[in-house]
Amino acid sequence: MADYWKSNDRKYCDFCKCWIADNKPSVDFHEKGRRHQENVKKRLKNITKASAKAHKESENVDSAIRKMEQAAMAAYRRDVESNSCADLTSIAITKKLKSENLELKDNQTKVWHEAKSKEGHIYYWNTLTNESSWEPPADGFLSIEEQLKQEHDKVATQLRQVEKHKRIEGLKLMQIQKAEEEEERARLEREKLKERRVTVSPEPVYGPIIDPRDNHPYGKWIPVKEPEYVDLQLPVQNDYFEAPVVYEPEEIKKEFKEKTIESLDDFGPSSFKKRKMISGAKKNMRKRIDDE
Repeated sequence: MADYWKSNDRKYCDFCKCWIADNKPSVDFHEKGRRHQENVKKRLKNITKASAKAHKESENVDSAIRKMEQAAMAAYRRDVESNSCADLTSIAITKKLKSENLELKDNQTKVWHEAKSKEGHIYYWNTLTNESSWEPPADGFLSIEEQLKQEHDKVATQLRQVEKHKRIEGLKLMQIQKAEEEEERARLEREKLKERRVTVSPEPVYGPIIDPRDNHPYGKWIPVKEPEYVDLQLPVQNDYFEAPVVYEPEEIKKEFKEKTIESLDDFGPSSFKKRKMISGAKKNMRKRIDDE
């Protein structure tokens, strides 16, 4: 067989932006190189920076949205309390509160928290924007005592939830144990009923006795009986053999004709005559030239 040229496959490295041979030794040599490893580290560093930037932007957007919602709720609360430029809904809410002697509490969480530095100085920290200020904010702040109380309330709420969860789990366990006890009691009752039950054995049913000698998957062997001869009283006739007839072949007589030539000059020089082929005739069929 003749040798032929075959192109090798190529692989593109996205980190180094170059083409390499697509085989294991070339790929391993390229990936272990310093240039490829530096490009990989650079790519990972860029991805980390981009993800951190996107996360920071999303946090800024969320904080801005929270500020807008808090400002809108505060403005709506002031409108409901003043009832100066309120809509029908706020008027209905005000009437409901007055009729039932209720108050509209301010559930807005304070974003400024009071904190103390290592040196003992008091400053104020914004939980949304991470800003700090030495002056107390005009919107109010959450003091250290209030923060401790809030943490205490949060821990107490968590403890109550844990206790509630434990009570629920205890009730479920009690129900499971009660169901198991009921099942055990029912099982003992069934055992007692089995002991008292009178068993009546049915009459045995006997089948035909099978001879083990004649046990065959296709049944028993039955001997073949020859049919009885029936005399039809037909006439008896001897066997007739026809004598063979011999035919003698006729003798074929061959006739020969004699042709006389008066002179040899009439025929001219001797030559071979070409055979003429007729369309449709057989190739091995010779054509008769004259009738003689």
